[in-house]
Amino acid sequence: MTTYELGPTKLYAPAERLLHGKGVQSALGAGEADDWIRLDRRVHRATSDKAFRRGRSTSWVRVGFRSVSAREIADWDQAPYWQEGPGGTGAPSWSLPPAESEIALGLCHGDPRVRAAALALDESAELPASVLPLVLIRSADTDARVRTLARAVLDRVLDDCDTPLPRQLASLAVLVGMRRRYGAWAREAVPGRLGALSDEALTHLLTSTRESRLAGLTAATTYGLPAMEQAWALAEQDRDEGVRALGVRTAVRLALASGERAVLDDARARFSAHLDRDRAYGVRLNTFATAVQTGFLTADDLATLAATHRYRKIRRHACAAVLAHPEGDAVLDRLLRARDTFVRSAAVGRLRHAGRGDELPRYLTDLSGRVRVTACRELLTEGYDLRAHYQTLCADPATVVPTAVLGLAEQGHPADAALLHPLLRHPHAGVRARALSALRMLDALPEDALPPFADDPDPGVRGTALSALRGTPCLLRGLLDSSREDVRARVEVLLERNRVHRQGACRRCPSPSPPPPRRPRSAKLPAESRPHPGQPSLTRPASYGAGPGAGDSLPPWLRPPR
Repeated sequence: MTTYELGPTKLYAPAERLLHGKGVQSALGAGEADDWIRLDRRVHRATSDKAFRRGRSTSWVRVGFRSVSAREIADWDQAPYWQEGPGGTGAPSWSLPPAESEIALGLCHGDPRVRAAALALDESAELPASVLPLVLIRSADTDARVRTLARAVLDRVLDDCDTPLPRQLASLAVLVGMRRRYGAWAREAVPGRLGALSDEALTHLLTSTRESRLAGLTAATTYGLPAMEQAWALAEQDRDEGVRALGVRTAVRLALASGERAVLDDARARFSAHLDRDRAYGVRLNTFATAVQTGFLTADDLATLAATHRYRKIRRHACAAVLAHPEGDAVLDRLLRARDTFVRSAAVGRLRHAGRGDELPRYLTDLSGRVRVTACRELLTEGYDLRAHYQTLCADPATVVPTAVLGLAEQGHPADAALLHPLLRHPHAGVRARALSALRMLDALPEDALPPFADDPDPGVRGTALSALRGTPCLLRGLLDSSREDVRARVEVLLERNRVHRQGACRRCPSPSPPPPRRPRSAKLPAESRPHPGQPSLTRPASYGAGPGAGDSLPPWLRPPR
């Protein structure tokens, strides 16, 4: 008679197959590292209810077109459990000697006493070799007694065996080693004996579940494996953000460990592409912080990111990193030419520290107010007369620049208004617009003097004047008849934005025509508007009130009281 082992099915999971008495080989088949982890979690979750909560776990499983109770597939009340004996002794409720399936269930049991009893079978040589992967998982157990017994078993087995057994357990040891509290021992005991993982084991880890991919990347970093391309592939293509971030960090550390210039240059180029293309903003910032902390990026790389990167936070983090770099002063000129005002301001603030304080007056006329304020602060530290400098710049209309006009107003001296008034008629439109803004900053130009500037030939001056008039709807209404179409359109937008109607809505301006008088609510209709008693009405029947006895034709609930 030919007998066949029960193969894997969709109906029975490996844990249920063990519960039905099947062997470990029949239950798990090939027994990959992920399968052992899932088996341990499934049995632990199923047996914890009876071990601690003293209840019966119920669940439903979809089978075909109907749902059946999980107890029809596997009744975990039949699993081994701890039996209390007389005098405080006890033992698991398994057969004597225990079967292979019962030992496997005991090693994954939710009760630590059952797990310890299963490991104690090694003393009587009743622990089969097929459950060694479960013993390896128990080496990172949260219970100290279970952990100690499992490590003693593994030390004995690994010392007496040849190389193939550690190779078989290497992938599982890497997964167990990811456990923060007690996983380091498994990582040192099995892969540490080999010195490195095989290419096949690493490839399997990096192409499996999320937990396996994270463990594989960690192992590649720990043992210095030549997994650069696989790490970059996960960093660029994986759907999980955590895996992508760890992939970039792994590739960075592997490139630094190689020490080869060509490898480092290629890794930096791919890292820059990752900062541009990764779809998760948090991953970019996280990996950038790792690259800065490990010294992966040079001062030139950081200066390039600070000056040209399209994301603001990365530009500013790169600026802070390059200014803290020992060679940051050598690339200061690139930061001073950056478009980001934050980067330029930070670079201007570093000039005095770099021994280039004589260049600060140049940035008093920068287009950015942030940069001008930084330059003023640095020069005031040296006792520089900023007001006299700006007055000198604004004294000659032929050489004045628009930003110097604003800088003079930012000093806050109303007496400088006499120097700014002639600039309202300057031939350069930028100077006229900045002079208009500067006089408004010094409160030296009243609101009623602004409408003539709305007819300036330059649109920038017209826009500055209209923006200053946005809080005076009375003056804006006078510009509705302007000859310029853009002025009329902007005035209408400002009036609508301030919810000011053109006629009769401004309290400070006389209305062109008084509003028509409104009839009070209590006023009665004129006599001629009332319907004649003989005419039909839309609110009462024709017979209502027509004469004596007319109300009798109404329903009882509508008849008037007698």
